Amino acid sequence: MKRFIFSLMLLSGFFLFSCEKDEMHSLVISADTLLVSNFEGVASLDFEASGNWTASVASTWCVISPKSGSGNASINITATDNTGDKERGVYVHITAGDIKKSVYVKQERPILSIDTNKISLGKEGGSFVLEIESNTRWQVEIPEEISWISADPMEGTGSENILFSYVENEGGARNASIKLRYARNDHDVQFSQSRGVNMPPEAVLLSSPFDSKVGADRMSTFRWFSAVDPDGDDVSYKLEYGYSISDMDYSVETVDTLYYIPEYLLPNTTYYWRVIAIDEFGSESYSETRSFTTGEGKGYLDGEYRVYQQYSKGDNPSLIIFTGDGYLSDDHEAGGKFDTHLDEGIEAFFSVEPYKSYRDYFSVYKIAAFSNESGVSQSDISVEKDTKFSTAFLGGSSLGVETDDVFTHIRRIDGVDDESLKDILIVVVMNQDRYAGTCWMWSDGRAIALVPVSRSGSPGAHFSNLINHEAGGHGYGRLADEYVTSDNTGKRITDSQAEKFTSFESKGFYANVSLTDDRSTVKWKHFFPLADYARVALYEGAFYYSYGAWRPESSSCMIHNEKYYNAPSREAIVRRIFETAGMEYSLNAFIEKDIQKAPSAEASAVVKSVNPLTFLPLAPPVLVE
Repeated sequence: MKRFIFSLMLLSGFFLFSCEKDEMHSLVISADTLLVSNFEGVASLDFEASGNWTASVASTWCVISPKSGSGNASINITATDNTGDKERGVYVHITAGDIKKSVYVKQERPILSIDTNKISLGKEGGSFVLEIESNTRWQVEIPEEISWISADPMEGTGSENILFSYVENEGGARNASIKLRYARNDHDVQFSQSRGVNMPPEAVLLSSPFDSKVGADRMSTFRWFSAVDPDGDDVSYKLEYGYSISDMDYSVETVDTLYYIPEYLLPNTTYYWRVIAIDEFGSESYSETRSFTTGEGKGYLDGEYRVYQQYSKGDNPSLIIFTGDGYLSDDHEAGGKFDTHLDEGIEAFFSVEPYKSYRDYFSVYKIAAFSNESGVSQSDISVEKDTKFSTAFLGGSSLGVETDDVFTHIRRIDGVDDESLKDILIVVVMNQDRYAGTCWMWSDGRAIALVPVSRSGSPGAHFSNLINHEAGGHGYGRLADEYVTSDNTGKRITDSQAEKFTSFESKGFYANVSLTDDRSTVKWKHFFPLADYARVALYEGAFYYSYGAWRPESSSCMIHNEKYYNAPSREAIVRRIFETAGMEYSLNAFIEKDIQKAPSAEASAVVKSVNPLTFLPLAPPVLVE
């Protein structure tokens, strides 16, 4: 009986051992990483497993089959095409019993490179081999309009050579842009084939002087239209002019379509001229030959200056230089637009006291400045013009200018240098009928007043009023604005603005505005006891703010551009005239010649007709330390 029990125990142990052995699993995978192609990507994963197994992958671009089984197996892995620009990867997980292993499936990004993307071809027909290194499918795309070049093969997979064949060129130079497309990308390959026959440029059309013109100005400018080259070549020009149609005495080479005469032509003389268009290979075409006859007129050459008036009193003159921007060379003919506008501006400057009474202390120059286009830029409405000083309307009543260009041009005048510029007022008249005005003022004394030729009939908005405010008030008088801007109405002057004011005040500016209302210390206190100056008082509201700044009279040129400067403003102007002339200033000397102590009827009418709700003040000066 004991033997039987022992036998049962042995048998029971054997069965227990057999069950445990059946439930043990093993899993051996052939690789831990698999690489699949970026197109038609497939791979096989082999593994050894004991017992049942399952496989899974969390991906939308990678699928596996089968996903379960028993024993050793092989799983097929299929990937969709990778058309992105990055490598991508995902894990395939295999589980057998309590054993889980993972294999990383990696798909490379599509790559295509070529040995060159700019190919120059000869004019004869032939072929060219383009080498491609790639790991993906690709195709060649030739525009339908390009019929002189072909490719073989037009599509392919992986690295390969493409044979481009092209036909002989019997015309001008030609180009083709061909694309090599792959995945979501492409390469542009540029083909250029040299000309078979060089085509000369078309003959230019002449513009001015017009044919057979009589009485032409002696500083005439030659103008013509651009020549068109059928081959697309760059074109330059040779201008020829002279006294004889068969023998041109002067020849000038240029890439521009205009030429400024550098010296005056002879008076009452007939000239002949033509333009030769020349391409980069030397092929030429001739324009028609025109003639014109000069008169006695003698305008301005670019940069030429003339004295409008010469001072006759004092040891040294107060010098004002007028120039223009946006005026063509043709506008500089004698008595032309340049002369007309600048003369009008100069006379407007001296039409108001005290300049009217002290005119003999001033010298005034006019200097020509040729612009390539008429009018000036209006950046606020996207109008751009090519002008000498790049003046521009910036919005509102604000104006911009390339100040260095202005100073460089003005230095062409004998005796003008960096030092003398500190005592010179420069007025740039802008050839544009639009209301605006800005004066650029430097703490060392330099000043550039920008004044457009406004023909506005609104009160204080005419060209002459702008001259009085910007040139006479800011530029020479170094006066402050006395108006209050709409955004500062009801506000007190800020500390930063007060600091800026004080900085320029200490250098002799802003005689017409005070930051104190103390009658015993205000800068125009000496006018209070004088019966003839009863208008002078303290009016709060100046220098753009309602409070904290005071002006001396209720109205003046520095508020509404009327033709009247208040007493402290007139005094500041006269003081500068005296100092420049080398004369000793005194209040009595000022009063003796101060003949207009109140606004004229015309000036008063401007003030009365101004609508404070619609009036746009001129822009504050641009202050440069």
